Amino acid sequence: MNRIKWILPMLIIAVMLGGCPYKSDIPLDATGKKINPALLGVWEPKSSSDEKYTVTKANETTYSISKTSKNSKEPTVYKGFAVDVDGTTFLNLQQQGEMADKGYYIYKMETNAAATKLTLQGMTENVTETFKTAEEFKAFVKKYKGLSFFYDKTEDVYNKD
Repeated sequence: MNRIKWILPMLIIAVMLGGCPYKSDIPLDATGKKINPALLGVWEPKSSSDEKYTVTKANETTYSISKTSKNSKEPTVYKGFAVDVDGTTFLNLQQQGEMADKGYYIYKMETNAAATKLTLQGMTENVTETFKTAEEFKAFVKKYKGLSFFYDKTEDVYNKD
C-alpha cells in the first residue's frame, strides 16, 4: 500500500508533463527564413474544432499567430519563425503579451504539397542541455534531429480552412 502512495502521484505528474515540448531561452537562429505565403490563413486542429489559429505576416521572416478558442474571449498571440536545419524545418514559437513566458518552443514543422495540412511535432522536453548561442543550439539539433526519441511521441495536425 505504501508503494501505491508513491507511484500514483508520480504517474499523474508524468502524464501531465508528457505532452510539453522543449522550451529554450534562445531560438535556433537569430532570424528565420522568408515566410511561406501558403501558411497564411486560418488553421484548425484536426483533433478539435474548438480552436482556430489565424496566421498572418508580421514581417518578412516572422509569422503572427492568433489562437482563438470558443471558451476564451481573449486570443492568445504568438510570434513564430521557421528555421531550416539541414533540410528540416523547425518552428520557433514564442508567446506574446505581459503574462507570457518569453522562452521559445521548438517544433519540427512539415506541410503537405498543397500546404493545406500542417504537422507540428515538439522537440522532447527530455533534452537537458542548455545553450549559450543559437549556433550551439542549431548544431545540437542538427546532430540529433534524425532520431525518433528527439521528438514528442504525438504530432499536432492542422487543416487549413
